[in-house]
Amino acid sequence: METWNQLLIRLVQQNPIETAILLFTIFLLVIVWVRLNKLVKIDLAKDKRDATEKAITYADRFTETIIPHLRKYKANVFDLAYYDNSFVSDVKGIHNFRYDFPLTRDQVATREEFDIHEALYHLKTISTGIQHGRVDKDVCCKLFGQEYCEAVEVYYDMILHVRKEDNKAYDQVISLYQDWRKKFTKIKPSKSYEYYPEKRMNENPLSV
Repeated sequence: METWNQLLIRLVQQNPIETAILLFTIFLLVIVWVRLNKLVKIDLAKDKRDATEKAITYADRFTETIIPHLRKYKANVFDLAYYDNSFVSDVKGIHNFRYDFPLTRDQVATREEFDIHEALYHLKTISTGIQHGRVDKDVCCKLFGQEYCEAVEVYYDMILHVRKEDNKAYDQVISLYQDWRKKFTKIKPSKSYEYYPEKRMNENPLSV
């Protein structure tokens, strides 16, 4: 049986031009493959970097829009499903998004007074962007996953209220919540956020 070297020598002797063309073609293909492999690695690294940067952008947006509202909302709305363990467990989170937590008109009005729909809009756009955009979900979860889950639990009763008329409303919010919530064993903070209205921030503490 001929070795590769013997076969190559015989091919060169019998068909020198064709063999040279074949070897040159193989050489070019190897160069192209190496180059493409390098470009793919560069693109993957760039995609990873871009996905991380987008995750940071979403974290900034969440911090600027949801966190301040969440603090103010919890400090002023007290009859939340969030505080009822039969609806929201401290360990497992929301039991079911199909439950009915009936809200009176006054309760809905109170929630709307504190811009709940605007907060839910931000939550929806953030969750949709994370679910369908080229974003590193793991980085997002590490940066604000626990706070995101808390926000969904705090806004839970209004999410149910809206879903009475549109059972697809906030599907992306719920989907991301269910994906992230299992990563945390505890969401509710041991101490509630404290909110101080701006008008009191400038007051002389001795006059209070």
